[in-house]
Amino acid sequence: MELEQILSITLRTLLGFITLVISMKIMGKREIGELSLFDFLIVLIIADIMIIGVEHYDQSMLYFIIPLSVVVILQKFISIIDLKFPKIRNFLEGKEVIIIYNGKLIIENMKKEKYNMNDLYTQLRAKDIRSIDEVEYAVLETNGNLSVFKYDQQLKAFPLPIIVSGKLDYDNLKYTNFDEKWIIKELKRQNIIDIKEVYGASIVNDKLIITKYKKTKTN
Repeated sequence: MELEQILSITLRTLLGFITLVISMKIMGKREIGELSLFDFLIVLIIADIMIIGVEHYDQSMLYFIIPLSVVVILQKFISIIDLKFPKIRNFLEGKEVIIIYNGKLIIENMKKEKYNMNDLYTQLRAKDIRSIDEVEYAVLETNGNLSVFKYDQQLKAFPLPIIVSGKLDYDNLKYTNFDEKWIIKELKRQNIIDIKEVYGASIVNDKLIITKYKKTKTN
């Protein structure tokens, strides 16, 4: 291998690394253990594009910079859509699922997620939990991690959001002791007429805790 080729590969590797770091910062990526399936696929695609750019050192660097930029722009575009359309986000990234509810297994949800008892017991042991009876809620997150909530006498909080991006999550609501009428009543009690004003809401101690969209100031 000639010196010119070595320098070209070195330069491409450095440029690829810098471009990758900038791309990840632009996309606002989380820790690897917190990536959803969709996020993980994006990372793999970016890594493959970078490798191709380094291997084909006889071609212009634009051959991997342009595809990399397209992927980053596409990811940002999809993330904007995700914020406005939860159903699209659930389709692309998946949705968190309740596995244990009030100390009882939700077998139907486990089958849907191809999640078996060995997986469950392994993750419970990792959290120093010996029995399912200790668990009030267990939620299988979109990245495959299991979030576990033990019984707490002082705090009664449902672990999943009830309203997301101005839309009521009926799937989550059915696991609570409340219905849509109660939600509407609570919204009115807090001077909220339209559910679209709500960025997010959860139930804590039988109360609806609401985060509203920030209102922009107008002259």
